[in-house]
Amino acid sequence: MNAPTIRPLRRVLGRGEPVWWAMFIGGLLWIVHGYYRNLTPHGPDVLWQEDRQYSPVLSAELFVLYNLPGVLALLLTAWAALSYLAFVPAAHSRLRRTARVLVALSLVLAIIAAAGQLIQFDPLTTGGLSLGAPVVGLALFLSGVAATGDGHDRNGNPKLLGLGLMLLGAVGMFVLPLRPLMYALELLPLAFGAAIFALFGTGWIILGFSLRNAAARDTGTACA
Repeated sequence: MNAPTIRPLRRVLGRGEPVWWAMFIGGLLWIVHGYYRNLTPHGPDVLWQEDRQYSPVLSAELFVLYNLPGVLALLLTAWAALSYLAFVPAAHSRLRRTARVLVALSLVLAIIAAAGQLIQFDPLTTGGLSLGAPVVGLALFLSGVAATGDGHDRNGNPKLLGLGLMLLGAVGMFVLPLRPLMYALELLPLAFGAAIFALFGTGWIILGFSLRNAAARDTGTACA
């Protein structure tokens, strides 16, 4: 994404504190979503029907409670990642460009999931969330590979940022096989799914704090 392409996007992208807060709040919402969606503490909100080949909504209130935190989390973290990556230079332009396309796709999937919430249609919401988190994870992973290839991050820490992005991205990508492993194959306990989302959310919170602290150090150095 070159400068002429980025310039029109500045109206919808953010920098500084809005991006950090989006990461903080989005991370917390991923944790909440993982708890409700995987453990369903108040009972089922949808029920698979073989004749329809999808799951109709049983309880509108539970459907919102279990899924809305995930929809908001995907919207916030996808926007934060798109904003962050749009302004970070990298020597590996192809990888970074691919990552930006993927994170933009995750934002589209977040909108699809939100549409499913509005019309109470589970396939849209579940599909958007099940694909959106791994796509944004893959985008972060590729960004991490690009940063690691540079040998150092923008604050001079060798490969630290890249490795962190790769780890967070790997956790996000694991969301894709997570649902089949828990529900279809019954190989993993439901609590494991909640733990993966908690780890994913915690990673976003740590990333937000890291970027905020890095900006504070840069400001302090400039003032000195």
